Amino acid sequence: MLHDRRHELIGNVLMLLGALLIVGSIFFTVWLRSSIKSLQYRLGNLQQRHYQLMKEQRNLIAKKDNLLSITNIDHLAIKKMGFDFPDRNKIIYIKEKS
Repeated sequence: MLHDRRHELIGNVLMLLGALLIVGSIFFTVWLRSSIKSLQYRLGNLQQRHYQLMKEQRNLIAKKDNLLSITNIDHLAIKKMGFDFPDRNKIIYIKEKS
């Protein structure tokens, strides 16, 4: 009789542990899938940001190349700074004392 109660108690405990294991594994699976979806969403946002930054970088490189072009520098020197190409009458030679 005591032996039967012990088997019944062990059976009930194992049944409870099995049920808890099943419920726990279901919650773990749901949490894992939720985490994966969250990471996929973040990855998509980061990829979009990366694309925007690459586009901005290309635009800045093009702008830098345009600003450093010879024709642009000539235009700025002549129009905005008042530089002019020298002619023979405007050239002054400086001799170095030896």
